[in-house]
Amino acid sequence: MFAGLVDFVTVVETGSFTAAADKLHSSKASISQRVSDLEHRLGVQLLYRSTRKLRLTDAGESYYQSCRQGLELLEDGALAAQQLQHHLQGKIKINSLGGIFAEQWLAPALLTFRQEHPNIDIELDLSSQREDLLSSPFDIVFRMGALPDSSLQVRVLSQLNTHVVASPEYLAANGLPKHPEELRHHQCICGTVSQWPFQKNGQKLLVSVNGSFACPNGHVLKQAAIEGFGFIRTHDMYLRDALEAGQLKTVLEDWQVVSQPLWMVFPPARYRSKRVTKLADWLVDYAKRQAI
Repeated sequence: MFAGLVDFVTVVETGSFTAAADKLHSSKASISQRVSDLEHRLGVQLLYRSTRKLRLTDAGESYYQSCRQGLELLEDGALAAQQLQHHLQGKIKINSLGGIFAEQWLAPALLTFRQEHPNIDIELDLSSQREDLLSSPFDIVFRMGALPDSSLQVRVLSQLNTHVVASPEYLAANGLPKHPEELRHHQCICGTVSQWPFQKNGQKLLVSVNGSFACPNGHVLKQAAIEGFGFIRTHDMYLRDALEAGQLKTVLEDWQVVSQPLWMVFPPARYRSKRVTKLADWLVDYAKRQAI
């Protein structure tokens, strides 16, 4: 009944029959035949095949999600059968936004967790690619702000406040804006977003800003603001030390958008893994002790 299932999942995840054959130590012809037999038994076409690429059919996408979840449960069951009830082991794959959160909070937290649970291996990916969270190969994905799919399993790790700031020197030379629209006439240092949202008493604004310097890196943006290049808009985990030191000053605080959640997102079935659940619980507790 399940013949060809692993072959099918491997083909989807590697992107080709050739790569799947290499991974499964089989031949391309054997893999192709077993997937064809699987389609025949199911009575549906799972893959569109061409000389250049493979693509899942709608039925194939649905079946892949079910297979992936089933294999995850089987893997967890096999691991549980090999270990004592209290013993945790295996790999946890994590994808996260990078920058100061990953460098100064997440990575140290994971290293501390790893010391407490030496039989759990952790693979941390900080690539900027946007994962398809429903079919993601990762066990936990960290994201900020709105999520595209409400069916995902999520937990809030923290709430992050956003501020518009500039150096005291820039404000002394160029004046203090009293309304967000005035930012159009100021130097504003942008990362990947050049339209800044604001809201006050139910009124919402989206202000297009620009300046003579731009860089999609939070550390660089903060340094540019400290050096007097203009305003930046970012969350307080980048700004906390500079604000405390008086190197930057907040403006338009009464217009700031409500805090953004920092999410731990779990693709289907992953959160039921004991090791993933343990890490998620541990990180929530760690965030209470070590503020982000």
